[in-house]
Amino acid sequence: MPEPFIDSPAADLSVRRLTRLDRQLLLDLEFYGRQSLGEAALDRWLLPVAAAFGFLFVGCVNRVFVGSAQIFRCVEAGDFYMDGFFIREEQRRRGYGGALLGAVKRLLPPQERLLVTVDPMNAAAVALYRSAGFQEVDFLPEFYGSGQDRLLLAIRLDGTG
Repeated sequence: MPEPFIDSPAADLSVRRLTRLDRQLLLDLEFYGRQSLGEAALDRWLLPVAAAFGFLFVGCVNRVFVGSAQIFRCVEAGDFYMDGFFIREEQRRRGYGGALLGAVKRLLPPQERLLVTVDPMNAAAVALYRSAGFQEVDFLPEFYGSGQDRLLLAIRLDGTG
């Protein structure tokens, strides 16, 4: 059963955690995820797994889906890893990305850190994460293969800064 919507700071964005997906939302998440993240997006086989066994958050405006964050617990005790985060292309530059990240930080259990990898050449994504309080932890050369470098960013969720 989905948790109730949580109001967030950006205009009328509401965020909720899903534990199950209906067919239309599954198709929307897959389509817009691919549009935003390409091959890195979770698909119709992994999105239900994220909902059932991880943390799948969706942001909506007037019940219209605008973005999502997919998060899993790390093997290392106390950490989460955000495997996917996106705002639909036509919904960008409205503050929804920062609002969704803020809501995700509030809705996650108070573990140690939330980790994410990002293409260091994606200036908009790097700026968004840094403005939300993420700090660079490591540079991961060729993390996804030749020429696929990543920054590892983290933010503490346990209230210690």
